[in-house]
Amino acid sequence: MLLCIMAIQNDNDRKTVEELYSEYGSTMLYVAKSILKDSYRAEDAVTQAFISIIENFEKISFENCKKTKALVVIIVRNVCYNMIKKGKNENIVSLEECEGISDKEENAPLDFAISEENYIFLNTCVSRLKEIYQDILSLKLVYEYTDNEIAKILSITPNSVSVRYHRAKKALIKEIQKRGSIHE
Repeated sequence: MLLCIMAIQNDNDRKTVEELYSEYGSTMLYVAKSILKDSYRAEDAVTQAFISIIENFEKISFENCKKTKALVVIIVRNVCYNMIKKGKNENIVSLEECEGISDKEENAPLDFAISEENYIFLNTCVSRLKEIYQDILSLKLVYEYTDNEIAKILSITPNSVSVRYHRAKKALIKEIQKRGSIHE
């Protein structure tokens, strides 16, 4: 990990990454160990996550500590899932498999004005989704990354980003319908 940090040319950027590592490194390692169940692979995952952070450094804002923590956890989780996926040789799902929902139906529950009550309700619904869906919704809607930026951060293809986002919206709509309606 030290080599990754030392490779950064800009002193301010290097200091920021060092601070990130000291602040969130243990959290990232805990998340990685809980997913991979192997300390050595977890350390590799944290290192790979920091490499991804360094590669996308100019696109990431480190001003809000809650957002920063969420982002580094998302990145390390996805590195772990990618490590697991490489071991299983899973295939990427094509967009053709996700067709069938009209855009109007798909976006209707997401196109409302969010009041505080709706925000809490929506957060509850999102928290009940699979982590990969929570991650993609956060990166797309909260952090406002493009598909290409998300693909680079998560080490997946832009096509996979589109598929995951589509599935995440579909799952969120089902969760909203299951839990009741949005308050207007």
